[in-house]
Amino acid sequence: MTAATARRSRPRTLDLRPALVGWILVFALGSLVWRDALPTFIVIDLIVSVALAIALYVIAPRKQRNTIRRLIIFLMGSVLFSVAVFSGRGNMQPEGLYFGILITVTHPAVIHYALAKIVGPLFFGRVWCGWACWFAALFDQLPFKRSRGRLRGRWGWLRYGHFALSLGLVLLFWFGYDYHDGANGVTGLMWFLIGAGLYVLTGVLLAFILKDNRAFCKYFCPINVPLKLSSSRSLLRLEGDPAKCNDCHACVVVCPMDVQIPQYIADKQRVLSTECTMCISCINVCPKDALKLSFGWDTGAERLRSRKPQTNLDWLRGLKFRRLLPGKHDLSNLP
Repeated sequence: MTAATARRSRPRTLDLRPALVGWILVFALGSLVWRDALPTFIVIDLIVSVALAIALYVIAPRKQRNTIRRLIIFLMGSVLFSVAVFSGRGNMQPEGLYFGILITVTHPAVIHYALAKIVGPLFFGRVWCGWACWFAALFDQLPFKRSRGRLRGRWGWLRYGHFALSLGLVLLFWFGYDYHDGANGVTGLMWFLIGAGLYVLTGVLLAFILKDNRAFCKYFCPINVPLKLSSSRSLLRLEGDPAKCNDCHACVVVCPMDVQIPQYIADKQRVLSTECTMCISCINVCPKDALKLSFGWDTGAERLRSRKPQTNLDWLRGLKFRRLLPGKHDLSNLP
């Protein structure tokens, strides 16, 4: 076979650059002019952008989809953070939620949390964490492509302590010092920016210490408290086919939140873990196409273990799909 014939016989790779450039321009346009047309323009801009993102994600080769998802969450997170900062809606951190509830239940922070963190997850799970969170948008760009597994023990309880500490701080200011300005105006914006800066700093430090991009999300993020509560009853979940699954654990290897997906498949259950962020990297990497998304009601129990997955390394090493796995192709150091 000649070199020219070999080149023609290779599968063609989709050129995503024109679509990516067009999509970035849509976001940039919305970011520049939204203040003159809020809320109509930004809503239209986000709808068009999300539609383009979905189309781009669907038509992309499987091995490029995780890269595209990181771009999607970075652009979505950037635009939403810009809206939160420049719209004058006040403090969108958890402290803004608490101040907002004490002021009025129609405060923008209360509405945001009600829609994105309570009502939304009842239908779509923690899709916010996988596709829109402005903190995760930065953490997902960090260099650690593969989680080393969860810390043993109940480290995840730190986020509940963080949630309670934030609430206690707001109550102390409100009732102890008669301070009511933590949600609105310039003061509310300062609360928001300082809080966001501390979150980013903590998340980056944890990522480098634990070599895990999503360490902050797993152990320290207080926003996960309402998200986990409502996503425990989510209609949209991952579902595995026991007849197709060969227990290779490729899905566990790529899962940024260390969800033990094969355990649910073996029990003939949908993936009930409230740690799942619906990033669907597991669907893209499954060599047997054993995973899919489905709507339904569930009554099973959540399963999440801190142990490292018992990955079938011989199976993974022998597959061409190993190129779909994030990070180096050498699988000798898989968790």
